Amino acid sequence: MLSLCLAAALASIANHGLLSTLPGADAANGDCPPGTVFDGSGCVNEEPPDEEDEGVLTGCTQQNPFVYPAPCSKDGYAYVAALDSYIRALEAHENELHRPPDGPLSHLGYWTGDPSEGWIYEWRKLAGVAGGIHWGDYGYMWLAEAPGEQQPAVVDPEAVAQQVLEGMTFEPLELGLAPRPLEQAPSSIGLVGAPVWMWVTNAGPTTWGPADESVTVGGVTVTVTAEVEDVTWEMGDGSAVTCDTPGDAYEAGLGVRPSPSCGHTYAQTSADEPGTAYAVTATANWTASWTASTGASGTLEPPRPATTGHVRIGERQVIETG
Repeated sequence: MLSLCLAAALASIANHGLLSTLPGADAANGDCPPGTVFDGSGCVNEEPPDEEDEGVLTGCTQQNPFVYPAPCSKDGYAYVAALDSYIRALEAHENELHRPPDGPLSHLGYWTGDPSEGWIYEWRKLAGVAGGIHWGDYGYMWLAEAPGEQQPAVVDPEAVAQQVLEGMTFEPLELGLAPRPLEQAPSSIGLVGAPVWMWVTNAGPTTWGPADESVTVGGVTVTVTAEVEDVTWEMGDGSAVTCDTPGDAYEAGLGVRPSPSCGHTYAQTSADEPGTAYAVTATANWTASWTASTGASGTLEPPRPATTGHVRIGERQVIETG
């Protein structure tokens, strides 16, 4: 049997870096990253930004059973991703009980390697229970080397930003047109040479922006901001108009005058077009950028929703008399 001094040295090596905990943590409730607290079920932000905040991802979530988001250490046990378990090294005297060939508990068979190498660890699993998380399955294992201190999962802020962007809402524009689109007024008709007004009737955070959302993963906060840079109006006659504002709504009392912000004039009637109407398509050109609490930043490619309406254009008939 190894001497007590050697056993103590091995215990020190085995425990090195494994049982360290995060500053200010309550070992009885679980250790959570700075800026978060253990709410009885998982690690959540101390001051959630809104009611939909889902806390933080600690990078220590078990695969089975699923406890989310889980602390990285609890009650002196540290989560080790490679083992998908929380483990602690046995005390030196406990370890010696399992060492073959003459350890009193060596017959249990936990020591599966060379008797002169390795250490015995106790492993545990968290079990999700209504109202909190508790220990579930547990057992013992022999490891040739100490697994080391659990490190938070490496966070790719750009990948997180892309996921945030994909979860954001980008609604299509509702078109304002004068003359009114046939979808709203089937008998509406404009005239060749008369100004056409275009505007967006539903400009808001999900159709025009700005819109921003944030998420915290592994202690890194990523914020995505998106807004419409401009709208491309394809007028159906081969021309396109780009407007960097939602445009001005036409009112009947304005008479025949060009739009001050977003307009077009047709040179030909729509008589030869399908349905005798021009198809007008407005595409919202969104831009999106992201920043991370690490100082990293970048841009993303958001969707560009498009909406189509139809306008009929005729020509003024001159009636000659005499």
